[in-house]
This record gives sequence, structure tokens and C-alpha cells, in this order.
Amino acid sequence: MKWFKNIGTLDELRKLYRKLAFEHHPDKGGDVRNMQEINNEYEKLSASLINGNANFSEGRKTYEHEVAKNMKVKIDEILNLPGVLIEIMGSWLWITGNTFAVKTELKKAGFRFSHNKMSWYWHCDEYVKRSSKFMSLDDIRNLWGTEEIKGGNVKSQFIGG
Repeated sequence: MKWFKNIGTLDELRKLYRKLAFEHHPDKGGDVRNMQEINNEYEKLSASLINGNANFSEGRKTYEHEVAKNMKVKIDEILNLPGVLIEIMGSWLWITGNTFAVKTELKKAGFRFSHNKMSWYWHCDEYVKRSSKFMSLDDIRNLWGTEEIKGGNVKSQFIGG
């Protein structure tokens, strides 16, 4: 592998993919060939990590394949929106920053707005909340950790245990 070395988990893979896409996407001045290589390696490694995980049921493997594929598409769709911060938290994408100016594009890309968190979000499936407990965006960051991109800078942070 040229682009994804020493990757052991799906979270590590997804975070590195987003960083590489931000650096090498043709719309960001990157090379088309490099982005194609990155996409191909991402798909192969993602499949390998999912299929090789003995703790995943067949249903979970199917779900993770969908998340991997769809998350890549969603990141590509919004990567160039100005003034926004993209964060991966678990299998969710959260968008903050100056989102009012790009709300039409976010809606078109399938993102939804959370009034409680004052942020846009995307998740692969319809989410049904099973608990009445409120979690702020900071609570979610603490639980899942976060990786964010803002203005070309990548910042990783894992707060939870």
C-alpha cells in the first residue's frame, strides 16, 4: 500500500482517507491519478478490515461496507465547501462553522440539521434514538473522539477512553 500504511481499524482508515482526500482531491489542486489510487486502496483496505473482523456479524459487515462507501462519497461532496469544519465521530459526519452560507449544498448532499447541537450531520442509515439522554456535540466528541479539517489544517483529538 502506498497511501494507507500501518492502518489497524476502520476509524483510522476513515480519518486518514479524509486527510488524504483533502490534500489530493483534484478540486483542491491535487492529481486525479493520485486520488484514484487513494480511492482504490481505501476500498480494498476497508473491505479487508471489515471482512477480517471476527467480532462482526454478517449484518454488521454489510452495514460497515455501506458506511465505508457512503462516507467516502459524502466527504467528497462537501470537501470544498468554504468556511465549514468537517468532523468524523464514529460513523457520523458533523459539520459546523459558517454553514448558513452553504445550507442548500448540505441539504442537497443529504445532511440534516440538528437544532439541539446547532450542527449539520450525516449518518449512513436513518437513526432512531433509543435513549432520552441528551448528548451535546462535546459529549459525542468525548465519547468517540474526533478528527477535523478546517482551512486545510488537520487536527486529531481523542478525548474519551
